[in-house]
Amino acid sequence: MHQESLPHVVIVGGGFAGLWAARELAKAPVRLSLVDRRNHHLFQPLLYQVATAGLSAPDIAAPLRHILRGQDNLTVLMAEVEAVL
Repeated sequence: MHQESLPHVVIVGGGFAGLWAARELAKAPVRLSLVDRRNHHLFQPLLYQVATAGLSAPDIAAPLRHILRGQDNLTVLMAEVEAVL
C-alpha cells in the first residue's frame, strides 16, 4: 500500500501525550504528522535544577526527531496549529 493512500493522523503537541500517541501508532498502517511549536520535548519539572546548576539543559530537553527516530510512518513538523477544520 502506498504511503499516500494511508489514513493521515495529525498529533498536535510533542508533550508526553503526543509522544505516547506517536509511539503507540508506530506500527499502525497510518501516516503520522506530529506538530509542535518547538523542536524539542522539555521535562519542565526539572527546570529548577537547571536554574540552580544541578543539571544541564540537555539533561531535561531532547529533540523530538531524536526521541522518535526510526519511526518510518512519522513526520515531525515545527509549526503552530491555528485552527482545526
